[in-house]
Amino acid sequence: MKIKQFMTDGIEALTPNETVLNASRIMKKHNIGSVPVINESSELVGIITDRDIVVRVFADILPMNTKVSDVMTQPVHTIVETAEVGEAISLMADKQVRRLPVVDIKNKLVGMISLGDLAIHQLTDGRAEMALKEISEPNTNPNLDLEVDDFPL
Repeated sequence: MKIKQFMTDGIEALTPNETVLNASRIMKKHNIGSVPVINESSELVGIITDRDIVVRVFADILPMNTKVSDVMTQPVHTIVETAEVGEAISLMADKQVRRLPVVDIKNKLVGMISLGDLAIHQLTDGRAEMALKEISEPNTNPNLDLEVDDFPL
């Protein structure tokens, strides 16, 4: 089964010059944890997440008029709309992400797919649970900006 059949389309996106305040308002309005960032040609250039706002804005005491481009995650992991569901699950598990922007062959944003979308349609035959377990495991990447120990209690 193809991603296009199960993705959420018609999603709201931001441009790099919009503010973190606007990003947070969109997240609140739609009860979501991330917003794709696109350029003037609708090509995906990044994603801003609630974690980006906490770690890169609040932790550094940046103003809410900070540009999205200054704190967004890039490059962003994506999946092509014609990919198989299993490929999305594998990519989510490998990259430890719960959602992926869906793009067309020209890298233009066409939607989002999440583990929740796949679980709702019961497409995974247990693979979503395995992917969730892998995603939830601590990341051992030494290149991460911050670790839990960086925040003393």
